[in-house]
Amino acid sequence: MKFNLIEHDAVLHLYFFTVQGGMTTVEIAEDVKAVMAYNDAGAIEQLRKEYPAGTVISARVRAKLDVKRIVDALNLPDDFSAVPMPVTLPPSSPPKEKTAKDFVFGMMLVADSFVSDADDREALKRIISKIDYGNEASTEAP
Repeated sequence: MKFNLIEHDAVLHLYFFTVQGGMTTVEIAEDVKAVMAYNDAGAIEQLRKEYPAGTVISARVRAKLDVKRIVDALNLPDDFSAVPMPVTLPPSSPPKEKTAKDFVFGMMLVADSFVSDADDREALKRIISKIDYGNEASTEAP
């Protein structure tokens, strides 16, 4: 896809408008809109598409920039066909549901890692090992 920065000797511009509903002479809440067009008439046409037909708006051009200057500053290629497209990754599988057995093993790890007194650690591990987690279906391969 070629990025057309110039078309029929017209340079692509980025227009910034502030838009207020209705014809106003008093500053009230306004929207900020940015549109790309090759000329002022095209910019106004693009801006009108943002609002329902028949809606009265008051729009002021606040800035007009050459898109080529932006692309040059960002160091983007003029031809995006040479740029590799991002790869869509399949969704990751949901995390496996924890079982009572997983909890017991986790508590054993906590006892080993965070209880400094050897007698307390052994007593805690002996108590934890007495937890009956029943005949849960094992999710591990045999």
